[in-house]
Amino acid sequence: MAEIVDMIVLRLTAFLQQEMMDNVSDDTKASEVKAYRFQDSPLDLPIYVAVLGGSPGDTGFLDARIGYTDMNDLGLQIPSGEVGGGHLWWRRGRVKLGCYFIQGNLSQEDAAQKAHIIKGRAMFNIERCPVSDLVDDFGERAHWMVVTASTFSEGGGPENQYLWRGMIHWQVLTERPY
Repeated sequence: MAEIVDMIVLRLTAFLQQEMMDNVSDDTKASEVKAYRFQDSPLDLPIYVAVLGGSPGDTGFLDARIGYTDMNDLGLQIPSGEVGGGHLWWRRGRVKLGCYFIQGNLSQEDAAQKAHIIKGRAMFNIERCPVSDLVDDFGERAHWMVVTASTFSEGGGPENQYLWRGMIHWQVLTERPY
C-alpha cells in the first residue's frame, strides 16, 4: 500500500539525489540526500539534505483541505467539494539542509556563498520535481509542488568552522476522490 505524502517524499528524495549529488561535480555537491530524519554525523556527511512530510509543532503548516477562501490563491473558481466529486488538499512537508564547513579552509564569505548555492539549488529543484503522475492506493492524485517558505542561517562553531542550517517548506496540491 502507498499513501500520497510518502510517495511525494520518496519522489522528491530521488529527484534531489539526482540534482544535488549525481549532477553536481564541485564542492557544493550534497554528501547525502535521504528521506526522513537525518541521523548520521554531519562530520562524516558535511552537506546533507533530509526530505520530510509534515511539520511537527507547526500548527500553521498542517496538511489541510482547501476551502472556498483558499481557491482564489489557486486561480480556480470551483467548489472545495461537491457531491460525486472530490476535494483538494495541500499536502505539506519540509526539506532540512545542513552545511558543515568544518575543514577550516574556507573564509566565512566563501562558506556563506557555497551554503546559499546549495540552498538555491534545493529550492529550484523542489519546484521542478515531477509529481503529477503520482496516485496513491486511496485514489489521491498529486498535481503540483511549490516552495512556500524557507529559513537558513549560520550557526555557532569554532573559528574557521562555519555551520549553516535551514529548512525549506513545500506543499503539493492534491485531489482526493469521494
